[in-house]
Amino acid sequence: ESEFREIYNIDVVEIPTNKPVIRFDDNDAIYRSEDAKFKAVADEIAERHAKGQPILVGTVSIEKSEKLSSYLKKRGIPHKVLNAKRHRQESEIVAQAGRYGAVTIATNMAGRGTDIV
Repeated sequence: ESEFREIYNIDVVEIPTNKPVIRFDDNDAIYRSEDAKFKAVADEIAERHAKGQPILVGTVSIEKSEKLSSYLKKRGIPHKVLNAKRHRQESEIVAQAGRYGAVTIATNMAGRGTDIV
């Protein structure tokens, strides 16, 4: 809120949702190493992908998205990677991220303003 006032000189107004939030917020998980973290994420993706659940994973950088992609490739899990290297395909990749069994890895800034099917 203070950031908007300081940078943009505008006020912030909170608009409540019209329905109760149903999303469950899990506790944070802490791992001994980055490798252990990526293995755990790949395990979770594999489990959900096997059920056909669409998965959209946000990463903090191109390097992290490509690292996660390598873990999924080793497991034979088909997926799309969306980052600055593939900006021309951005809207199509994001638009299809909600399809049955789709696995999409995206840097946090990718796909802004695109509807997910």
